[in-house]
Formats: sequence, structure tokens, C-alpha cells
Amino acid sequence: MKPVCLIPARGGSKRIPRKNIKVFCGKPLISWSIECAIKSNLFSNVFVSTDDFEIAEEAKHCGAEIPFMRPAYLSDDQTKDVEVIDHFIKWSESKNIKPNIICYLYPTAPFITVETLEKCYSLLLKENVGSSLTVTSFAYPPQRALKIENKYKLNFIWEEFKNNRSQELEEAYHDAGQCYFYDVNKFPNISDRVGLLLPRYRCQDIDTLEDFEFAEMLFKMLNNNNIGG
Repeated sequence: MKPVCLIPARGGSKRIPRKNIKVFCGKPLISWSIECAIKSNLFSNVFVSTDDFEIAEEAKHCGAEIPFMRPAYLSDDQTKDVEVIDHFIKWSESKNIKPNIICYLYPTAPFITVETLEKCYSLLLKENVGSSLTVTSFAYPPQRALKIENKYKLNFIWEEFKNNRSQELEEAYHDAGQCYFYDVNKFPNISDRVGLLLPRYRCQDIDTLEDFEFAEMLFKMLNNNNIGG
């Protein structure tokens, strides 16, 4: 059985109103994730979990399926991804779909590629773990992070690293915010996981309007120059 793809897209974004369907480089932001998932041919179904009828209509127009309208109690700022996935798993069991693997793909991931989906899926199977996800490296060692106190005063968050040179510190990585593959039989144990490393120029969080504008500029640059992953 092929995996299924689940794209979470609630309607209540506050920092960027209507973010999931805001036009990004010529089309709604969510469309990039939906179209990539369909193009990959990895999935038996591409579902969108949303509480918003406008998002639902846009997602259907892009080729995704809307299995249900997500309840309000799972659509606020406090809702965790694991709760959205668990809700979908319970629904799929009630419909006797019962996928073995779920790809949880963010609607705010226009940099996702078919190659990334394929590699992340293969990594899950190869390593036989509970989950696989995309990661990227920090541009600067987080161990030397600063905090600002009393408006201007700077102090190290971790004083023990203040005299270390950057090259002496262990390289650190963070979630790239693109896709997550889960073995349903092991869910919700997501501590047993592996990461697919992506270059930093293929990753961009989109949480603020500044993020959105920068992501558009980066996306256009990569596509205009045909720069791959």
C-alpha cells in the first residue's frame, strides 16, 4: 500500500492573515505542496485537513481531497501536529483506509521537491524508524547565541561557550519545516527518528510577512537560475 499525504491547513493564521492561500509567486501558497505531492506519485491519496471552507475549495481545485472539516478544538494556536495526525489516523481507521505510512507535509513549504519527498520516504524505510524529517544546519553556532537585557546590554545565553571559536563547536541542526514521514504502527513514538539534510538555501520558515517576502525572492532566484537541491 502506498503512503498517504496529509497537509494541515487551518484558517486562523494571525501573523500572516490567510497565509495558507496567500498568493506566493503567482499561486496560493498551499498549491505548491499539493502539486508536488501529486507529482511525486508516491501517495495513494493527498488529503488536506482544514477547518476553513475557502482553503478546502482551493485545495480541491489543486487536486487534493478534503476528507472532513477539522473540528474547531483542533484548529487553534495551541493545537499540536501530533493531535492533527492522531485525528486523521482515527478517521482513516473508521473508513478502513488504514495507511501504513503518513507523510505530513506543511502547506507553507514551497521549496519542497519531489526528490526531497522520495529521499525522506526512502530514509524512513531504510532505517526502519518511527519517523523521518527534513533538517538543515544552523548558519551560526547556536551555542554562541546572545540575549539582550535592559534594551541594549548583551550577554551570552551559555557563558561556557563565550571563549570558544566557531570551528571548535559541534555543528547543530534544526527542523527544516517541510515534510515528515511517520510509520503509523509506531506512532506517536516520534523520538526514534532520522533526518534528511537539506542545504540552507532550500529552506525558509514562513511565519511573518518579512519571511514571506524573503521566501518569494529566494524562490524566484533559485528557479530563475535553475538551482537544484
